Amino acid sequence: MLKVELNSLISLNEKIKMKSHAHHLIKTLAAVSIIAAGTTPALAEEVGVTQAVCQQSIDPALFSSAEHLRELTATVAGFGLRSTGSEAHEDNISWIAREFSKLPGFTTKEDFIDIQRWQPSPVADNGKGRSLERAARVTLSTTQDGNIEIAVAGAVPYALPTVEKASTGELVYFKDPSEITKERASGKIVIVDVPDPGIPNAVLLALSRYFTDDLWSSTFESYKRPAMWTGTPLAKILTDAGIAGAAGVIVAFDLPRAQVAGYFDPHDGTHFTVPAAYVGVDEGLMLKAAAANGGKASISIDAVRDEARTRNLIATLPGLSKEKIIFSTNTDGNTWVQENGNAGLMALAEYFSRLPVACRPRTLEFAFGSAHLHMSREGTQLYANEMNRDYDRGEVVFAFAVEHLGTREILPVERSNGPGKELKFTGEGEVMGWFVGPSDALIQASINAIQKHSLDKVMVLRGEGIPNPMRSPSFCSFGGLGGSFHGNLIPTIAIISGPWSLWAPSFGEQAVDFERMRNQLLSIGDATLELAAKPASEIAGDYTAERQRRADGAKTCAMKTRPEQAPASSP
Repeated sequence: MLKVELNSLISLNEKIKMKSHAHHLIKTLAAVSIIAAGTTPALAEEVGVTQAVCQQSIDPALFSSAEHLRELTATVAGFGLRSTGSEAHEDNISWIAREFSKLPGFTTKEDFIDIQRWQPSPVADNGKGRSLERAARVTLSTTQDGNIEIAVAGAVPYALPTVEKASTGELVYFKDPSEITKERASGKIVIVDVPDPGIPNAVLLALSRYFTDDLWSSTFESYKRPAMWTGTPLAKILTDAGIAGAAGVIVAFDLPRAQVAGYFDPHDGTHFTVPAAYVGVDEGLMLKAAAANGGKASISIDAVRDEARTRNLIATLPGLSKEKIIFSTNTDGNTWVQENGNAGLMALAEYFSRLPVACRPRTLEFAFGSAHLHMSREGTQLYANEMNRDYDRGEVVFAFAVEHLGTREILPVERSNGPGKELKFTGEGEVMGWFVGPSDALIQASINAIQKHSLDKVMVLRGEGIPNPMRSPSFCSFGGLGGSFHGNLIPTIAIISGPWSLWAPSFGEQAVDFERMRNQLLSIGDATLELAAKPASEIAGDYTAERQRRADGAKTCAMKTRPEQAPASSP
């Protein structure tokens, strides 16, 4: 049987396109090739008719406008707090499924995940979803002024609900959270600060395969963002406080309360054994002063924990081959940033669905994972584990994880009307990490796309954290969802940013520059089209050797497992 490769057809078309018989020849060869591969004659006919018009890059004139991207993102954000398994979250997934049902060629399936759901009880002021801000209450008790209601920024996600009465104890401030022990914290309301951690930009640039010129000026600065601390590190502190038998935890920002109201992190999906609340800088100083004078406080958390089911949504667009290119993002979130990858992938899906099958050398699969805000049951990880098995069967080529697009840079400055700091837009874009594994094809396609669209403030990174050459792969983390695929040694590209607006909803749609988001998506599309018809072995690059090392018994990335239930204090 005659089988003609797609790239050979394109090359042949270029050579003879000025001759009158070119279209007929391409049509005949394409049809014979596809029928030989087991595809229907009708599909072969479609390929024959349209083969000559395949583009090697996204046509910007046919791609979603910045305004359309804003509208899609507004719909996602409009559901309110999309905590995992909540009604708002499920509404978001259902909306995505409906949108895909309108796109030609797509089929969808769902994979269900059972979780121990946590969500605040109060409804948001605008009636859209639940309210973290209204779910916590802190009362300060002093001998001088009696009981004082403290305005809070909100409940810490997965904090212990107080069903019948508030948890009360003497206030104690820990400048060093590592000193939280049973001897010092048992029965106390613990106060800790959100610190100001950072990584020298020089280290990040040194880990880069490539970075844009606009990052040279920041070489001697540090990259500092709250998500570096309010995720897993804070989860450990809350766990330690529970083990120590603390009555509660108050986490104080060095910022005005309004800017961090409704802040959602940690998102490990670990249910803590202590009630916990966020406060702003003014309230934090008041509580610390009370702690120094033997004051007491009480915390109540109006939230519910129950059993629930959530779901991954997988949308598949067939191509000429059953080999899959995977796009990945998550559906739960709480801001215009987390997760606007929903809007980005829908725009890419809409574009690719309009291409003739001849211009889709491989099947495209769009994986909308659940439980990223409940990472103890991370849906993307479950999906990536399945794709690892498919890769062994030759059914997966590479994965592209997409998170937190078009973000604007927000940095703390000295506060103009009080203690601490306040957050301000700098007028620049937020640094974006573009992670790429050990594949020359993936690396070059990424750099080509970044340069073509003149993306700003991009680092093409090898990975996040400390590399271990004795492990396969040497880097485990790609900063977010991409780590699930890369850790499984699936060739991976992953883009992500981590701005202040990631977990703080107060910045609204101003957190996103939709023209910048569009340019990033055009780059993603162009990188994908450059790679679409390359041999799988070329795309795999050194991942092939890494998979062999793994098969030979090399140490691997132990996929980080987070307990769904934190340990409690022992007698």
